[in-house]
Amino acid sequence: MDASSYGTDRPWSVSLIQTKMIPPRLPSGCVQRHALLERLHERPPRSITVVTAPAGFGKTTLLAGWREALLAQEHPVAWLSLDEEDDDPQLFGAYLVAALARASAEIAGEAQQLLNKDALTPIKTVISVLLNGIAACGRSVFLVLDDVDRLTATPVLAIVSRLLRYVPENMHVLLGARGEPALMVGQLTAPEKLMRINADDLRFSIDEAQAFFDQTGTVPLDRTSVELLNEATEGWVAGLQLASLALSQAGDVAKVASHLAGASSGIDRYLNDTVLAHLPPPMLKFLMYTSILERLSPAVCDAIMGGGGGGGSGSGEKLDWLERHNVFIRPLDETRDWYRYHALLSEALRRRLIRLMPQQVPLLHHRASQWFAGSRLWPEAVRHALAAGEFEQAAQWAQNCAIEMLERGDPFALLGWIGKLPPDVVQGRLRLRLAKAWAFAFSFQTSRASREIDAVADELNRARRDDGDMAEEAALAEINAVSAVVAGVNDNSERALELWRAAEASLAPAAPWVKGYAQSAQYFGLMYRGGFDQIRRIWEIANERVDQSQEPNYSDICRDTAYGYAALIHGELAAARQILEATFQRAEKALGFLSPGATWAAACLASLYYECNELPEARKMIAGRTTIALETTPLGALTRHVLSAGRLLWRDGESGSALAILEDGRQVAIERQWLRLKLACDAEAVRLLLDAGDVTKARRIADELGASMPMMCEGRMGSAVETWASYCLLQARVLIAEDHADEAVPLLERSLETVEPIGLRFHETVISVLLSRALEQCGASERALVALGRALCIGRASGMINSFVDEGQPVRVLLQRFRQVLGDVSNVETAYVDRLLAVFGDRCGSAAASSPSVKSVPMSSDVLSVRELEVLTCVARGLSNKEIGRSLKLAPETVKWHLKNIFEKLDVSSRIEAVQRVFGFGDREGRAAM
Repeated sequence: MDASSYGTDRPWSVSLIQTKMIPPRLPSGCVQRHALLERLHERPPRSITVVTAPAGFGKTTLLAGWREALLAQEHPVAWLSLDEEDDDPQLFGAYLVAALARASAEIAGEAQQLLNKDALTPIKTVISVLLNGIAACGRSVFLVLDDVDRLTATPVLAIVSRLLRYVPENMHVLLGARGEPALMVGQLTAPEKLMRINADDLRFSIDEAQAFFDQTGTVPLDRTSVELLNEATEGWVAGLQLASLALSQAGDVAKVASHLAGASSGIDRYLNDTVLAHLPPPMLKFLMYTSILERLSPAVCDAIMGGGGGGGSGSGEKLDWLERHNVFIRPLDETRDWYRYHALLSEALRRRLIRLMPQQVPLLHHRASQWFAGSRLWPEAVRHALAAGEFEQAAQWAQNCAIEMLERGDPFALLGWIGKLPPDVVQGRLRLRLAKAWAFAFSFQTSRASREIDAVADELNRARRDDGDMAEEAALAEINAVSAVVAGVNDNSERALELWRAAEASLAPAAPWVKGYAQSAQYFGLMYRGGFDQIRRIWEIANERVDQSQEPNYSDICRDTAYGYAALIHGELAAARQILEATFQRAEKALGFLSPGATWAAACLASLYYECNELPEARKMIAGRTTIALETTPLGALTRHVLSAGRLLWRDGESGSALAILEDGRQVAIERQWLRLKLACDAEAVRLLLDAGDVTKARRIADELGASMPMMCEGRMGSAVETWASYCLLQARVLIAEDHADEAVPLLERSLETVEPIGLRFHETVISVLLSRALEQCGASERALVALGRALCIGRASGMINSFVDEGQPVRVLLQRFRQVLGDVSNVETAYVDRLLAVFGDRCGSAAASSPSVKSVPMSSDVLSVRELEVLTCVARGLSNKEIGRSLKLAPETVKWHLKNIFEKLDVSSRIEAVQRVFGFGDREGRAAM
């Protein structure tokens, strides 16, 4: 294994190819297709136009002509030329956003910020933000996707399909393709919104052919000769261009016409006879050698030719000569820095090159690869290295890009890059395999991350020397660091802390971003060991080294949010507020509103604001972020988001929506095997159900969990303590509701014994409040006041409010009696109790949460089937998948299938979004929306 490249400090970046976002320049004297332009002007709102024809029919020229006409009317027009390399969804999304940003900065500004600053944002979210920007701009916006049939990767096709299905009313998409694209365009829009143009529409008429020959000026032709040539080529534009070139060598129109008949089926032969055979040998050699390029510049052509233009003149002069003689070449930019051969010519030249000089092909790709690498154009450098068979070189360049991607937290593009390399080449490169493991960890693919880490560690240990090699030591330290992060993602706090300590023990230097992520794992381990004071000291030392004026990097945001979360669960609400507000503001400013970095901090702040009864502020933190939270947020922050959103919805009387968002969290927990999140959602659902008087359903949940949970989490240390606390709260609530408080008391007391020693003051307060209720119901009034006093002591120091208020009237009565015991003494304790009672009074007149009547809006009957509406109606009532199956007599997998279809049809990602889209619940201003 190659450990020597570990720790390289060379800056690398993956830049976009700008010429993909620029159409080929229209040739001088280009024939205007007036009839086709008129068809474009007749487009309906939200239209899709598909131009489909074989090569040489002028698809790209027509699209470029349309673009010029639209620009003249001051419409924003984005252009993107596609190729087989556009098979990575993250990279394709980056090109799509960049293309629209070139057309109008206001359209794509927010989406561009997300892509540039927070690469963990799912590309689906980026596309949604992009479409929202288009819808809000107030102008007609056009997007041209040329050669869309070259897209074959399923994830990229899904992005384009999503784009076409949900285009705003003011957006129009123009697609160019040689054959029918794999998009099933007809299923993505209404028939009246779809316009098709095919080869027959693109064939030149006699008048257009006459205009073409008049403008080329090769040989003057009368009407009869034009008709003869147009008939021979069947109006095929490339055929007419070939005829023009042939007539410059032999003016016999009839002979040229006879040779042109059927030329489209024998294009290689005819190109050879008409074009290539008449070129000077140096020019032919130049064309063949440079045909390996998707785009050409004088500099890269010089490099391919071996340092010169291949004889007689430089590459710049040759490209200029080819353009002046109309030899199937187009400049791609105003300055003529880049060119592209016509597809017919480049494909014919490549076939000729492989047939005549196969031994030269690897050398040419090698030269191209080296030139693109020297220009820091890494996607093309890697592509040509692979084509040259230089897999190790391609892997080295991809590896250096991987470091840059990891520093900015970009797992998706990184995995796409690594996926392009031969597996055996990746197998031998330590740095690349570690990068792959980091990427899996960042994207919650922890099983794959662990397999990669274990394999790398085994191989490294087998090959390890006893001489203290620093590269090997650094690699082992990073293995422990990424393993600590994986343990954290898997909610194993004890293992995370153990692995962090192993990583920290290494004397080998580590990159700052590695240290930052490892420190987040350290915080996670310490917070469930009662080590908040230690976390605070470590954070303060690390924070002294951070330049607050600099834009935050991702590992800093993760570390600071982890610190704020630790402060929150340890009851240090003031410290949590200070760091979380600062982190949120920095993250939102630097990364954007919908960025995962901002969403993580916002989720913790929502929980804090809710606890302090600052409900409008809590709603602001939740609103608009549920989708991104469900997809990208770590376990602790996601728990805070889901619980806060559910409680806010419940406060607004929307019980079904509250239970729906808890079920969303529960499904994520099941998918990622996050038991702590599942128990938190279950415990909250039981609390809400009991508040609504549904003891039967609450008991069913308690019984389903009772068979397995004690064995899974009772007595375990670390973050499992919180899981056990949720389970005890859930069971105790049901027992109290069934008037079996005597059984609830010992359960709660055991739970207190686990959270108190490790300083989980937030949980200690909640458990103590419920214990006071249970003791009161048992008739142990004095003990009830002692338990309540314990909760009040913590709550007063922290500023907690709603952990008391959400327990309802029984706790209000206990607080009133506690206040009587305090008497008329005025101090901080009585002031705190009075404040709590005042909040109870504010809620006293509000309506209890109840399920709203479920009425679908008119659009739903057009979009959803009858069965899908039945399923969604159950979702709106707060039913889980299992309950929906029982209610509708459907298998659980059938329920999941219906929900998948509902989400796809409504363009949503969660139950709460679907409920809001169709029924409107939870979608009022400032509430826990999407």
